[in-house]
Amino acid sequence: MEPKRATLNGIAGLLAGVVLACLASGSVSAQELREVDPVPDYGLLMHPDDLEPGDGPEGTQGTAIPVPSGQKIWWVDVIHTAAGPDGLTYRFRFLAPQIGGLSPLSPEIALGDIEALCNGWVAPRLASPAPEPEQVIVSLSDRVVAFGEAAPEAVQYFDSFSVEDGKCVWEFY
Repeated sequence: MEPKRATLNGIAGLLAGVVLACLASGSVSAQELREVDPVPDYGLLMHPDDLEPGDGPEGTQGTAIPVPSGQKIWWVDVIHTAAGPDGLTYRFRFLAPQIGGLSPLSPEIALGDIEALCNGWVAPRLASPAPEPEQVIVSLSDRVVAFGEAAPEAVQYFDSFSVEDGKCVWEFY
């Protein structure tokens, strides 16, 4: 065996012995050694104002975000704990009450606002250096809906993007 490899194997064996000794003495439990956060909280640069209750309805955070249509839109949350089909996915969810109701804004207007949100609000909040998401999904809903729950009465629009050089690039969803 090479001298380096023998040294590395010796260190690995020593570390394993220390861990086993700690377990036997009761100073560290096996459960403590295995506990890790399921998904690290990284990859986003949120402004402190984003995280405070703001001027929107319950369930939203921060103040209304300007968009081209002029409708009032508020940030609800970002989900990054559920992988998308291509890997790491950030889902930025927004409340846009004017896309529903008796005289809703058209889907074309809503989709224009989604693209503006991605480039003007979402992309600047993606940290760098950090793991780059494979996909960013921006969604608008006319009411706050719990992630993953069916809400057939809600009007919701989604669009998918990749982010290249700080800009959102539309992806077929």
